Amino acid sequence: MNKIKRKLFSMEAILDSRTINDQLYFLVKWAGYPISQSTWEKADKVPADSNMISEYKMSVQMLGKTFYFDPLDQPPQIEDFVEVPPQKSELSTFNTKLSEFQHQINTLKDDVRLILQTQLRLIKELKMSKNVIHHYDLQRSPASQDKPQSIQSDMMQQYQQCALINYDGSFEQGDKVEKIGRAVQIKKTKTKMYYILWKRRNNGQIPKNSWVESEKIIENEPVKVCQYLWNKLI
Repeated sequence: MNKIKRKLFSMEAILDSRTINDQLYFLVKWAGYPISQSTWEKADKVPADSNMISEYKMSVQMLGKTFYFDPLDQPPQIEDFVEVPPQKSELSTFNTKLSEFQHQINTLKDDVRLILQTQLRLIKELKMSKNVIHHYDLQRSPASQDKPQSIQSDMMQQYQQCALINYDGSFEQGDKVEKIGRAVQIKKTKTKMYYILWKRRNNGQIPKNSWVESEKIIENEPVKVCQYLWNKLI
């Protein structure tokens, strides 16, 4: 049915619709002709003042997309009228998603490898400038006996005060990790640190959140590290 002849015919109904390359097409049934001789037409070919589009939408809503189905009178395929771009097969889509997932897994492996390398290095640059226990040990050493009594007394008082308010969580005190908040890497030393939220102790005390080197947390709570990295991955 060529375009010249179509001008002599009238549209009876719209049976189906498809969007190809952002262009809407309607399957048009022509008056006096079977469904098998219907044609796919661009949406702007349908008269704007007709009720065919609204009637088509109502038929789909009430009866479904196959409301016009007749096993003995099948409509033509849109590929007979319009060049349809090939669709990706399910296998191709699956392979694409699998490739993306493998890339994420490789990224996760790199993070784990970095942590394992970091835990093998001794972290000497992170020594605290004022270690209370170290001062207390100096007080007990022979070399400190020559210091004035007032200085030694001040050091002892400072140690006792710090010991009372030292509620930071640590694996040395038997604390358990509730959650890993976030992770950072120190640029200077390339050391990875984790911000730890500690579980409540048996005595009801909740330790203060603190930064812990990756070496310690991987040794004591490797599962928590894996969970944190997995959550970052997904």
